[in-house]
Amino acid sequence: MPKTALITGASSGIGRGTAIKLASQGWHILAHGRQSGALHETVDLVKEAGGTGEFVTAEMGDMDELSRLAKWVLDHRQLDAFIHCAAKFTYGEISTDRFEDWDISINQVLRGTMRLTAYLLPALKEAEGAIVYICGPTSWLGWKNHGIHCALRHAQVGFAKALFEEVREDGVRVTLVHPGFVNTPAVNDKGKNRDLMIQLEDIASMIATSIALPNTTCVTEFTLRPQRSPYVS
Repeated sequence: MPKTALITGASSGIGRGTAIKLASQGWHILAHGRQSGALHETVDLVKEAGGTGEFVTAEMGDMDELSRLAKWVLDHRQLDAFIHCAAKFTYGEISTDRFEDWDISINQVLRGTMRLTAYLLPALKEAEGAIVYICGPTSWLGWKNHGIHCALRHAQVGFAKALFEEVREDGVRVTLVHPGFVNTPAVNDKGKNRDLMIQLEDIASMIATSIALPNTTCVTEFTLRPQRSPYVS
């Protein structure tokens, strides 16, 4: 039976790239996102790469939809990896005008991460599987006009590090991935050369390697940066 991975945010970018990479190694992909059309494309690419796949749509910030997503995943016979790429990015000054946006972000980025992890943990323990969280430099830096996003990424990293200590004896690996500029549609390329960014194949290969290592070691955290600066003058 092929190994199975849930990949959130699989409609494009790092999520889609990782789905294709794992599919080329024979994995069955459970692709999550918000747009069914884009997820159809992901599953088609998964099959072209040699794997199998199916998809589900759900809003990460809606706790009822999150519960439905978890049930859909757990209805499968096994879960070997949970690769969490979905996240909401929010930008702006600290202001009382932004409370509603902050609450949405807290639900999507933090509460969603923690709840979905808790739902899936028993299956991952049974499989001695792997969890991968895509974070980034806002998880250890403070950037102007990124206050809520930095706060949530800091919290996500703290959760992941504590989780590893909690589940390591169960054989579950927990990995934090911190990418620099990755050549995805979501990246603003103004003043930048996409050819010099980290390519999707690069980061997908690193993620695939981290979850394929023998279960005597765990890559707990790694940072990827473009070898050459993507900024152009």
